[in-house]
Amino acid sequence: MPLSTYQTSRPRFRVFFGGPDLKPRLLRDLLEARISAVPAGGEIFWATYYFRDVALADALIQAKERGARVSLTLEANPRTARTNIPVLSILQRADTLAAGCRPLMHRCPDNLLWKKPLLHLKLYYFSHPKPHVLIGTFNPSGNQPEDPQVIEEIGDQDRGHNYLVEIVDSRLVAPLREHLLMLHTGPHGPWERLLPRNNRVISADDSRIYLFPRLRRDVLHQKLLTLPKGTTLRMAISHLNDKRIGITLLQLARRGVLIKILAHDTERRVPGWMEELFDGQLDFRRYRHPQDLPMHNKFILIESHHRREVLFGSMNLSKSSLHANHELLVASSDLYLYDAFHTRWEKMINETEAMPS
Repeated sequence: MPLSTYQTSRPRFRVFFGGPDLKPRLLRDLLEARISAVPAGGEIFWATYYFRDVALADALIQAKERGARVSLTLEANPRTARTNIPVLSILQRADTLAAGCRPLMHRCPDNLLWKKPLLHLKLYYFSHPKPHVLIGTFNPSGNQPEDPQVIEEIGDQDRGHNYLVEIVDSRLVAPLREHLLMLHTGPHGPWERLLPRNNRVISADDSRIYLFPRLRRDVLHQKLLTLPKGTTLRMAISHLNDKRIGITLLQLARRGVLIKILAHDTERRVPGWMEELFDGQLDFRRYRHPQDLPMHNKFILIESHHRREVLFGSMNLSKSSLHANHELLVASSDLYLYDAFHTRWEKMINETEAMPS
């Protein structure tokens, strides 16, 4: 299966991109191929926000029928209501996944922010051919045939900008597998941010993974505050509506940090007042595709005279993502990862500049 992949000379990471410049449905095809590779006795554990792809749901059922252990944890109440209902109605049947499919419903608001948390991370674990996870921004939120009304609301993620990062390092994979099991089997509520397992930092060499919700919610904010003058910050952010982050970015720009932001074009995801707050003091662009394909990426590139680092995962720069949701944030100074995302950044910027205004 041809894939757009940035493969390093070391096997720790691979990055798979989707986008308008690539073959449609590459990332969902990647997920389907990984499901097919898991034999009897293997394991497939998923947690994701949107799931509409009936063919992928059928692939999970087939995996269970051939003897694989399959669990899916899915947001019960995504922003676009009823989006997940068709797949849930299939996978919760006694003759399919049954209890292996859990719609996660939070009945209590977060105790530090009056919002109901959402399961927003995108985390996919496969035991074969060797244990690995795929993490990133991609939900299997497309379907065939497609529903234009749903796509108008959530965007065509099978053709828009997204990515999945493959991790095979057992020091990272094993704790993420454990996290998926806890999401699927454990109780959920406002107390979760107090749990030691949510507040640990999963680390291996130059890479660290933060799970949310956590007690110290401001991991990203604190990292931004440490950036010295002369740093270049490149941000591909689909959602940006947290005023505190906006003010911090403005302060960084004023003290000599060069900031470049590529954001989604819709007012809901990035409100106009945020652009007004920046007041032309940093390089802010909106991604406006002529076919309304989304820019769903979420990654930050940090470049200074002494380091290069990439931050990526499911986390938006929104109030809900930063303070309430189940999210995942990776910070890595692995140069191969950095180069993969930097190359993609340049392609996206070139694409944006070529678009009609």
